[in-house]
Amino acid sequence: MTIKEQLAEKKAALAELEPMLKADDVTAETIEEGETLASEIADLTEKVEKAAKADEILKNIGTADNDNNDITEVKTMSTMEEFATKCKEMTDRKSGASIHFKANTDTVTSPTIADIDRSVAPQAKAPAIADYFTNATISGNAITYFLQGAIEGTIGTTAQGAKKPQISTSFEGKTLPLSKIAAYIKETDEIINDAPFLASEVENTLIAELAKARNAHIINAVEGTSGIGGETYDGTTVTFADGILASILKIKNESAYDANVVIVNPADLYTLLTSKDDNGQYYGGGYFVGPYGNGALTIPASIWGVSIFASSEITQGQALVCAREAVKVWSKGGVDVKLYEQNEDDALYNRVTLLGEQRLAAAVVDLKGVVLLAGE
Repeated sequence: MTIKEQLAEKKAALAELEPMLKADDVTAETIEEGETLASEIADLTEKVEKAAKADEILKNIGTADNDNNDITEVKTMSTMEEFATKCKEMTDRKSGASIHFKANTDTVTSPTIADIDRSVAPQAKAPAIADYFTNATISGNAITYFLQGAIEGTIGTTAQGAKKPQISTSFEGKTLPLSKIAAYIKETDEIINDAPFLASEVENTLIAELAKARNAHIINAVEGTSGIGGETYDGTTVTFADGILASILKIKNESAYDANVVIVNPADLYTLLTSKDDNGQYYGGGYFVGPYGNGALTIPASIWGVSIFASSEITQGQALVCAREAVKVWSKGGVDVKLYEQNEDDALYNRVTLLGEQRLAAAVVDLKGVVLLAGE
């Protein structure tokens, strides 16, 4: 009796037992018999499924028994030559490639069965300049903030009976609309169906590119703000590094904050890291050990104790020195990723459109807390 026939027999037995199992006075023996049958049916079902999978594999490689290609006869042949003759015109049903047995002096070819390497280079989380500033969310489509003007008057000592000195200031309201950062990627249905892990990589790529665009938007907004503080350097008596220190101290002296980030162009960061003293020693340590062989080498993450953020959005030869409280970034929701299956002519090309976007605004809310360093 075959496994399928056994399975059918057990199912029939369980069907006959069903009325007794549903009875109000069902006995323990009946329940035990039903449990046994159910267990046997589950075991036989698993065997049938495994046999079906095995048969499918044999069909895919052209070795399953059928009317047109019976290899049972081949297996009983007495010589390899007869076997080769029988198999000469066998065709792989999946790839369509013919299989031939050649002389041992010939090169043997076979159908290419390619595996997929799923180790796609990951999209690392890029540093976000917004993490160095104050962040907030809004529900509308614009934000109004206030810039404090100059303080007039001076606070001083007051003699007994004398009039106290007066100081005054003003606030200017500014309204800033949200900007939308967006992009889309088209991918084929085949990628989604045949290699779904690639679809997720496409989404990760889109999100990573949006993060870069977000950084660029914020840095350009800060750098392009009119009225922020300024410092200069001439490259000789005042070096670029000197100018950064002067900018840090300017913020500390003229505002209520301390600088917490210095934004520089990667080319300028390279110049800083490769600067040497008169003895040819790197100020930041050599490429194997720290300065003059002291300690382990680490690429500095800060200059004058303030964090460094490298970005090509800042003009080479310039630097932005900022305090966290002086710059604010508003956003409405997070990154929004949507999938459109019937966009434009996608249906004609078996494609889908992946759209990513984010709405945000960035502004300097205290001009004294940001300094733009530039060469003379």
